[in-house]
Amino acid sequence: MAQIDMIKQKAVEVPCFFTHGAYRLFGILHEPASAPTGTGWVFCHPFAEEKLWTQRVYVSFARALAGRGSWVLRFDTKGNGDSEGLFAESSVESTLSDIDCAIRVLKQSGGENLGIGLLGLRLGATFAALAAERQPNLAKLILWEPMTDGGRYMQEMLRVNLTTQTAVYKEIRYSREDLVRMMKDGQTVNVDGYDLGYPYYEQASAIKLNEGTKRFAGQCLIVQIGKEGQPIRPDLKALQGTYRSADLRQAVEEPFWKEIKRWYGEAPDLFESTLAWIEGR
Repeated sequence: MAQIDMIKQKAVEVPCFFTHGAYRLFGILHEPASAPTGTGWVFCHPFAEEKLWTQRVYVSFARALAGRGSWVLRFDTKGNGDSEGLFAESSVESTLSDIDCAIRVLKQSGGENLGIGLLGLRLGATFAALAAERQPNLAKLILWEPMTDGGRYMQEMLRVNLTTQTAVYKEIRYSREDLVRMMKDGQTVNVDGYDLGYPYYEQASAIKLNEGTKRFAGQCLIVQIGKEGQPIRPDLKALQGTYRSADLRQAVEEPFWKEIKRWYGEAPDLFESTLAWIEGR
């Protein structure tokens, strides 16, 4: 695929802290380079180490949107990046509250007439979908490779801990059941250097994103990211059916949210497909 022009014009990027309750959140506000399009975007980042690996892709796509006239706010939730608070004290509920706060901040920046869209990847897409249920006036929702089963995803995170135990101790000293019991007792479990606490684990494990009918009535894009010719995941088809208006598309990219050989500064096929949807092509 030919390289697409991701930035039409250069936009202004403003680092900022904004207060949310007892702590401050850090964000980068991308001001539109041209006349505002009418929709601003809040980016919801993935979980833990996946946030690190996707950072450059998020930056590149934020710049692409701002270069086309959109306000964009990238921000770190509680205990992540440069935001205040401890990761171990975060939860699904605190994350959703942080997203609500970020929406208000973007509204203040872009004006009350600014329509707001949410964009997320992996568990960040899951949070975006959940946040949209709390924000009935949202205009658009973009879900890149959403995790529909929070319990399964949390089990994957516990598997990371087991793999680390094997690498360090040459054996598994604490089973998954042990790890869950430790969290219930008030301890944290290390996942790739992040201290996972029980509130986060418990709340995330209860998420079943592809069940029920969604309140969100705006436009929704669901994107499966993977190899060319890969079948559409049944859970994403089910998720599509929970929305009044949702498009389900595929993008051919490597799993750039992991540590892979190829360095991802941008994801051309994903970007092109998403921009085409936003612009109505």
